[in-house]
Amino acid sequence: MRKFRTLLGATLAGACALAVVPGTASAAPAAAPQQATADLADTTGAYYEVSPARLMDTREGLGAPKAKIGPLAKVDLQVAGRGGVPAAGVGAVVLNVTITGPTVDSFVTAYPAGETRPDASSINFAKGWLGSNNVTVKLGTGGKVSVYNRAGYTDVVVDVVGYYAKDNSMTNRNGGQYEWSAPMRYFDTRTDPEGKPTAGTTLEYALDFGPDRNPHMRTVVTNLTAVAPASAGFLTAWSGFTAKPTASTVNYGAGRNVPNTAFIQTTPCTGAEPFQWCTPGSRKFKIFTSASAHVLVDVVGTVDDGFSEWGMRFAPMSPTRIVDSRTNLGTTGALGAGSVRRVTVPAALVTPETGVAVMNVTAVKPTNNTVITVWPADNPDIPKPSTSNLNPYANQVVSNAVLSIIEPTAAFKMHNLSGTTHMVADMVGTFYYPAAPAATLSGDAGKSKPQIVGSSHR
Repeated sequence: MRKFRTLLGATLAGACALAVVPGTASAAPAAAPQQATADLADTTGAYYEVSPARLMDTREGLGAPKAKIGPLAKVDLQVAGRGGVPAAGVGAVVLNVTITGPTVDSFVTAYPAGETRPDASSINFAKGWLGSNNVTVKLGTGGKVSVYNRAGYTDVVVDVVGYYAKDNSMTNRNGGQYEWSAPMRYFDTRTDPEGKPTAGTTLEYALDFGPDRNPHMRTVVTNLTAVAPASAGFLTAWSGFTAKPTASTVNYGAGRNVPNTAFIQTTPCTGAEPFQWCTPGSRKFKIFTSASAHVLVDVVGTVDDGFSEWGMRFAPMSPTRIVDSRTNLGTTGALGAGSVRRVTVPAALVTPETGVAVMNVTAVKPTNNTVITVWPADNPDIPKPSTSNLNPYANQVVSNAVLSIIEPTAAFKMHNLSGTTHMVADMVGTFYYPAAPAATLSGDAGKSKPQIVGSSHR
C-alpha cells in the first residue's frame, strides 16, 4: 500500500456555546442549503448527508411492529425511499441505532436484508441499558436493512443521518468525499470556565478551515462523548440551520461516559452571530443535551463537495469480523493495562487505494473501567492521540463505530488504558482514493496539523 498523504490541514477558528430554552422537537427538517459547487463526474461511493430523520421506533410502531424485538428475531426495515434517502442508487446508509429497555444482556446486528446473518454485532448492551451506536450498513434486498436481536426483548430506535451512492446513477450529483484527519480533541466543556452545561443547553461550535476550504466543507465527522451526565438523557447534533430534529445522536444513562461516532452536518457562519469566533464563512453546528452533562468533541474527518485532492469514496461490505482476541483472530489474547496491539487488515479486504477501514469495535468485559484508543499503525506523523474511541466500564460489553486510518501499511493500533479486556472488530467497508478525483477544484488539502486558536462558552 502506498502512502497517500499526511495530515488534514484545517484551522479551528473558535467555538461558542449558547444556552437556550429547549423547545418541542420538530419533525426532521430539510437539509441545510449548500453553497454552489461543482457536480461530481462520477457519484460512486460519494456521501450525501441528510438532516437526522427517524426511520424506526418499536416503542411507537414506526417502521416496525409496536413491540420489543424478541430473542433470535429480526425486523426488515425499509430504508430506501424514506428519511431523505433516495429510492434507488444507494449502496449503504449511516444510521444511529439506539437500544432502550432490554430485558437481558444481548446484542443487535444490522446487516443487508436478504443476506445470511453475519458473525458480527452492531451494538452490544446489558440488561436495562440505554445507549446508541453509529452503524454504517450496506442496503440489501428492496433497499432494506435487517435488524436482529440475539436474546431477550428490547426496543430499538433507528435514525438515518446520511447515505453513500451505490453507482453513478444519482440524479443529484452534489455528493461529497471523505477526508480523514488525525484524531484530535477540539472541544471539551470540562475545561470551560462556564462549567458543566445544564439540562436543555444547546452548544454552538464553529470551525474555520480557511477561506479557500470553508465554502466546500459540509460535514464534520466526530467522536462525540457525553461525560458524567446528571441523569439519563441524550445529545442531538445537527447543523443548526433548522429546528432541532427528533433524532438523537448519543443516548446516555446517569453517571455514564458514553461516546458515539457522529456525522454532523454544518452550515456557514453569517457574521450576525452574537459571538466573536464565528467569522463569516466558517462552518458551524449545534449540540443539544437534554440532561446536565459535559460534552467532548473529537474530530476524525470531514466531508467536502469534491474540493480536496485527498477526498475518498466509500466501498461497503457485509459485516466481516477481523479481530476477536477471544479466539486469537487478528490478535492474540486479551489486552492488558497499557498494552498496544498492532492489527493488519486482511489483504482480501483492502486495495492499494484504501486509506480508512470502517469498523465496529467492541470491548468485551474489561476487568476495570478503561479507555480504548485506535490510531494508524505505521504513520510517523500520527502518534497515539489523546482522544478515545470507547469508554467501557468494568464487566461491560460496549461498541462504537471507528473510522480507522490504515495508511500506509493497511494496519492500525489499539491501546487499552486499564485492567484487561478482550477486543472485537467487525469491518463494514472502506474509504478509498478514486483513481482520478471526480471533481477537484483549485486549492490544496494542506499537510499541517489542525490548530485551536480560540473558544468561548456562554
